[in-house]
Amino acid sequence: MNEEFSLEDALIILRRRIWYFIAPILIIAPIGFVIVMTLPKKYEARGTILVESQQIPENLIRSTINAYAQERIQTIRQRVMTLNRVNEVATKYNVFVDQPRLSDSERAQRMRQRVNVSLITVERGVRSGDGTIAFTVSYQDTDPQRAYLVANEFMTLFLAEDLRTRTAGASNTTEFFQREADKLQNEVARTEQRISKFKSDNADSLPEHLDMHLNMLERANQELASIQRMNDQLEEEKQFLASQIAAGGQAGGLPARLASLETELARLRSLYTDDYPEIRATRSEIAEVKRQMAPSPALQRLRDELADAEDAIDALERASADMQAISEAEVKVEFARQALSDEITAQSRNGADASNFQTEGRIAIIDNRIRMNSRRENTLRARIGDLQARIEATPAIERQLAALTRDYDSMDAQYQELRNKQQSAALAESLEVNQQAEKFSILEPATRPHSPSSPDRPKLIVLALFAACAAGGACAVLAELFFAALRGRSHITSIMGDHPMAVVPYIQSDDEVSLPARLFRRLRRAGRGRKALAPAE
Repeated sequence: MNEEFSLEDALIILRRRIWYFIAPILIIAPIGFVIVMTLPKKYEARGTILVESQQIPENLIRSTINAYAQERIQTIRQRVMTLNRVNEVATKYNVFVDQPRLSDSERAQRMRQRVNVSLITVERGVRSGDGTIAFTVSYQDTDPQRAYLVANEFMTLFLAEDLRTRTAGASNTTEFFQREADKLQNEVARTEQRISKFKSDNADSLPEHLDMHLNMLERANQELASIQRMNDQLEEEKQFLASQIAAGGQAGGLPARLASLETELARLRSLYTDDYPEIRATRSEIAEVKRQMAPSPALQRLRDELADAEDAIDALERASADMQAISEAEVKVEFARQALSDEITAQSRNGADASNFQTEGRIAIIDNRIRMNSRRENTLRARIGDLQARIEATPAIERQLAALTRDYDSMDAQYQELRNKQQSAALAESLEVNQQAEKFSILEPATRPHSPSSPDRPKLIVLALFAACAAGGACAVLAELFFAALRGRSHITSIMGDHPMAVVPYIQSDDEVSLPARLFRRLRRAGRGRKALAPAE
């Protein structure tokens, strides 16, 4: 194809098909010019929004918004360019007031096409993250004032949406940690209650009381051994006093005398009547002996008080009274026993005849001590059994308590961690509310454009001329291809398969020459004639 068409062929075609080339230009070029000149003027208002970095160092307070600026800009753009918001802006500034038949979706679509958001970025080595340091918001309209107002409106929407999004995100984070912390706090409280109830139910066998129980068990065993030794001593003393009473009855004295008189009275009553003088004398002697053997009123009263105090203790123990009441009753017994012992000692010092009653009083005191010691011994044995049971149950209680404590420690650690995160989130929320985190700020507001941004009429005119010339050339080529003709030496060579010996140029007749060409030839000939006549003159 390159061999078939050469520059010479192209010139021949152009000369032969000149009107096929010029006609489209004469038609298309004026039409393009008219179209370009009638295109409406469009004004573009552009503003720049700066992406400011966080003002407080991130190692002190870290923001909860971790999205890159580019991602946030695109997200905010989608939220700002919703159908309702775009239509609100269009209605507010009467953008399509001359096109009332447009639907809401069509209005929104046209508004979106007029708004342009362009990012301004730097290399990652200069700025961390995605490198976005600012972005521009522009709006095109046929009215420069409206373009300026709408562009600023969209910039305001971007700023407001960014603030709302960041504040809402930080607030949602704080609320999330608050809810989770409250849930875990309830779990911690319930676990605390379970541990408290477990300790209350097993207060006698808690591991922290093991050493105390061991010490109490050792003291109880020592006290039990001491009471047993004391009872052995009291039993020996009681046996000694009983042997003294028995020895006194065998050796004589008032008891022996009384026994002898009672035996003699029985013998006389078997022989005589009660009015017999010897019987009356014996009865009188027996009464005197008994009078001598009778205890003093003080000793009898103290002995009765001791017996009453012992009965009171027995009644309290049968009624399962509290230990304080039993302890107070024991104090009364001890006081009554001591008072009886002191009275016996005092009467002995005053020379009173202690006789067998005093000895029996001492025996009663010893019996009382033995009973009190036996009661204490029983209490100690029960105490020792209880302490041993507590000590034996302590390992199992310790294992259960350790499991509950582990659960509590784990939940408490999680709770404290959530509280720390909640505090961090609250600080981040305060950071967002006070606009001290990364934020959008207007670096350069949109201004009212003074000249249209489009259309670029010179460029469009040149483009129209170029399109007209291309259309003319295409028409000439098509005409040449449609009407077969020889186009020059290379065309003949391609047809004949060999080079021609000579080529006679095509000579046009006067009829074939166009009017402009004929006029041009005449002018050229006239000029040559004047040059030939010049020397002759």
